[in-house]
Amino acid sequence: MKKRVVGSSILVVIVMFVLLVPQKVFGQSFVKDNAGVLSAETIAKINQLNQERFQTLPGSPEYAVVTLKNLDGQTIETVTNQLFDEYSFGQSAYNNGLVFVFAIEDREFRLGYGDGLTYIFSDLSDDDLIDEDTKDLLRDEDYDQAVLNASDRVYEEMKTADETVGLNKIYADGQQLLAEKKAREAAESKKFWLLFWQLVSSVSALIIAAISGVIGWRKRQTKKSFQAANVIPPHIHSDPAFDEKAFYRWASKRRNYQTFNHYIVAGECLKALKMYLLSEVIPRQLAEFERISPQPARNQMIQQALKNPQLADQFVQEYMKDHKNLKIFGQELAQGHDTLRTYETQLQRQLKEQLRDYDLTGDILAENAYLIPQYKKEIQQLAEEEIQRRSLNNDYLAMLLTKEKTYPEMVQTSSQEIASLIDSVKTDALFTIDLHEVYKNHPDLQKQVGDFSGEDRSELLNNARREYNPTTMDQSLVYLLLINHVTRQEQVIAESKSSDSDFGGFGGGSSSGGGISGSW
Repeated sequence: MKKRVVGSSILVVIVMFVLLVPQKVFGQSFVKDNAGVLSAETIAKINQLNQERFQTLPGSPEYAVVTLKNLDGQTIETVTNQLFDEYSFGQSAYNNGLVFVFAIEDREFRLGYGDGLTYIFSDLSDDDLIDEDTKDLLRDEDYDQAVLNASDRVYEEMKTADETVGLNKIYADGQQLLAEKKAREAAESKKFWLLFWQLVSSVSALIIAAISGVIGWRKRQTKKSFQAANVIPPHIHSDPAFDEKAFYRWASKRRNYQTFNHYIVAGECLKALKMYLLSEVIPRQLAEFERISPQPARNQMIQQALKNPQLADQFVQEYMKDHKNLKIFGQELAQGHDTLRTYETQLQRQLKEQLRDYDLTGDILAENAYLIPQYKKEIQQLAEEEIQRRSLNNDYLAMLLTKEKTYPEMVQTSSQEIASLIDSVKTDALFTIDLHEVYKNHPDLQKQVGDFSGEDRSELLNNARREYNPTTMDQSLVYLLLINHVTRQEQVIAESKSSDSDFGGFGGGSSSGGGISGSW
């Protein structure tokens, strides 16, 4: 009874959401989010920035943002010019359009501007527009905040230019102002270089010595730290694949030097050595091993095993003790795989046996008891796939070779492994069967869901799966849950496409004056 009351409450909430979800009204958009990385809130803020700030400046300049999944083999300069030609950003009388383009997969950006704004932007660098903090946001995939920061920075440049020179004057006399500015800069530059060359002869040697001194000091300190820590075993020193000078060059690079805390303690030296062995030395050894004794299957097995963090760490530790080399490691892997074939077969057999008597009544509504055979069949299929996944990832092999468990212990605790497998896939299995039942009764809903693209469909079903509760939701509630998420997904798609459908209607500007490009 309690489950039914909870279920009824969920039904009311879902129905209210479906009926009351607000419908967004779209106007002109200054954002074309082809990469699908910006939220509706960010798009709204950029549109607001245009309407309330950019277009209140003299000449009503227009600012657009375009995100691209990638550049499709073109340069970002070409793409930006094409956008200018296609959409005519800015007012035709002033050529004062701006477009900030972000190519996500290529990790490049460019601010393109009309030639009416050349005076303002031609001397700026990419760091002037997108500082290191904003680049860090891009690297962290916080595109919303990064694009907002960049957009605010562009506006500040426009506002400052208006306050100091005046945009109307820049529109009217921009080329003359630019020529005068360049003449002043040339005169100042001439004075600067004259003074510079007078000083350079006396300080250049000191500068070069200082730079060389810092780099040399870091190399000496690195070598001194490793020698004091004494973490490089003699047999590694004598290994042809290990180049000590190359190792110290690698270790003294600024990034590695900082990552391992300046090698102040022996533990950091040891971590750095392990990373170098795994990334540089062992791949060279493996290539030589294959050259001398070509066995592609064996080498592929070793490469796959070294992707498992536990196995990689265990091998490096044994290698550093001179207890193991790639040949021995390959033999151990082959033996381990042979042993585990029996174990994995046993897991699959035991899975069927445990599922036969597995009690699902506490996990589902009583009215869904007739689906238990289908639930169990789906659980078995997903659990078998999980066994395969763990096997391919060498999880069981790592357990065996790192001696986390002996083979008899693995066999002895196999029932617990089965229980873990069932728990990991059970809800997904129940959701899959309930979904099929809903589709049987509502083929129109199945078509609706099927009409979404693969990525959108996965997002829809994953979101529904997270809210799904088999102990409180009957078929009608699962149906409404899906309807709810279909509506949500349609709204998400509409919001992302709104920048395409409403992008345009610009003032007819042309003649891109150039641009500022950068990367992150």
